Amino acid sequence: MRSLYGWLGFVVVITACGPGGRDGPDADVGGPCSDGEVQCVDTAYQVCHDGTFVTEQVCPEACSVTLGGCAQCDPAAGTACSGNSIVTCNPDGTIGGTVSTCDADSTCVDGACTRECSADGVDLIYVVDESYNLLSFDPRKLGTPQDPFTSIGALNCPTTMGPVPNWPGGVSPYSMSVDRAGNAWVLYTSGEIFRVSTQNASCAATPYLARQANMMVFGMGFALDAPDTDAEHLYIGGGDSLGHLVGRLGSIDPATYGLAIVGDIGVTADYGPELTGTGNAELFGFFPGTTHAFVQKLDSTTGAPVGTEVAIPGGLGDTVTAYAFAQWGGLFYIFISTQSGGNTVRTIDPATGNYAIVVPSTPYKVVGAGVSTCAPFVIE
Repeated sequence: MRSLYGWLGFVVVITACGPGGRDGPDADVGGPCSDGEVQCVDTAYQVCHDGTFVTEQVCPEACSVTLGGCAQCDPAAGTACSGNSIVTCNPDGTIGGTVSTCDADSTCVDGACTRECSADGVDLIYVVDESYNLLSFDPRKLGTPQDPFTSIGALNCPTTMGPVPNWPGGVSPYSMSVDRAGNAWVLYTSGEIFRVSTQNASCAATPYLARQANMMVFGMGFALDAPDTDAEHLYIGGGDSLGHLVGRLGSIDPATYGLAIVGDIGVTADYGPELTGTGNAELFGFFPGTTHAFVQKLDSTTGAPVGTEVAIPGGLGDTVTAYAFAQWGGLFYIFISTQSGGNTVRTIDPATGNYAIVVPSTPYKVVGAGVSTCAPFVIE
């Protein structure tokens, strides 16, 4: 997800049950059961009669086994939602005080803030080219008369710094990724990170401290913290001003914009990686090279390689001038520009190693690509 210069020469649901009661996932909708036993199935309060559960109440707000019927909230869960705020649930089943309010990109569900995959276009790949164009890329349009690229708009981010030391060009987009709310995070060659709308390309500065920890420019990719959760971090890889070095792996907290250095990326390669993550909490890096180009799974807690690399046979065969990387539906999509081969889009299947050029020519010299962890990582 960068242009190369100088080389041309979940939701957590807490459930509980009282004596003789079932709740949440333990509820058995069809029975059998013991007479007098009670359970909650969603908001339905059910009592066992003649060995079968019968619904006695459908609650407008919440069902509680502990209280034996309907309530504003279930005290066994501890917390509940009031609007978009997390609140405590009093022992009598009434709403208590506010614990916290979910941010604009989250929704309160079952007493916890969750980043639901509901934003428009959150299942697409997004790219930015060297001419500041933000576009979407829809892999489902490949092999059809439709262009997989759709223009969204031109970036006009409020940069305040010049290029990082030793960068031979001006200030321009260098890398990007996309969060679960569908916001693009775009790194410029100044080291600044901007938050960009994938709906209209509008751009806003972020509190991220540019050039900290000697991380000048780097590849980026969001990955979930664990499977079946909605918490994620933005991983960054590299750091060298020119992208020559493989460098280090870092993690940015999207809530605070704080950076933590994870460790050295334990891979030998020609250039620093571009990163992509999945909704299964996996992190991958693409490492380009004329004779050796490959995808490698990385340990997000150490930076060490995991398993074997998935190589492009014979490498890219030409001097790389720009590259970007994103996963979608179990395939890796690699946006490559080379000195003599122009701008292309390629895929590689990590399961089989199958490699293909799926767009042999495009007018877009892509320097950044990103995909949300909401995007599919398995096509069934």
